Amino acid sequence: MNAKVLRRARRPRQRQGRRERDTRRQILDASLQLFSEHGFARTSVRAIARYVGITNAAIYYHFASKQELLEALLEEKGIVPALQELEQAAAELEPRYALLGMAREAMSLMQSNRDFLRLMLMEALGSEPAAVAVYRRNMERWEKGVSQFLKAYAQRGELRQVDIEVTARQIATMVLTVFLGDLVGRFGSYQGKGGEPNPALDSYLVASLDNILSGILTSPAPTTPGG
Repeated sequence: MNAKVLRRARRPRQRQGRRERDTRRQILDASLQLFSEHGFARTSVRAIARYVGITNAAIYYHFASKQELLEALLEEKGIVPALQELEQAAAELEPRYALLGMAREAMSLMQSNRDFLRLMLMEALGSEPAAVAVYRRNMERWEKGVSQFLKAYAQRGELRQVDIEVTARQIATMVLTVFLGDLVGRFGSYQGKGGEPNPALDSYLVASLDNILSGILTSPAPTTPGG
């Protein structure tokens, strides 16, 4: 087969690949729009297909279920990649700095996706099975990533004898609780420049983490003027 024939054979596959990516993108955009307007539970696959202008089968070609759609949106929003990075990260910094950095990064990511996460949390609180499953899976991954850090510090003798899994859950739950407080205005309205954190929220986040760390570190956590 000569070069011209190979190029002709490759073009249809390339066009098909672009069409599939475009269709997947349209499905995700439509899903987010409809989930936001009508809720996850009240949005059917048929409604998504109708919105995009494709068949139900085309939806299922890309996504096996609505739950998989929700998981794909979490990945697109950067939440799943962040959890993957956390699971692979190394405990190199001093414990307080590392855990505070994690908490701040998690808060920044959640705030940049606040409308989507509000939707997902509302659906999970309403006991929608798929939303509950996705919420639990990602919280467990978050807790697992934090626990890996804590285990590394414990092995170096920087932590007291504590239940690592419980402590990891406390830290993840604390950050989520601060985010929920922000959603309902507990820290006031704040419009920082260039994504600057809300000082009231950040101060509360730092103090809450320090309260947890004061009970598990073998030596007092160093502090800096910036927290």
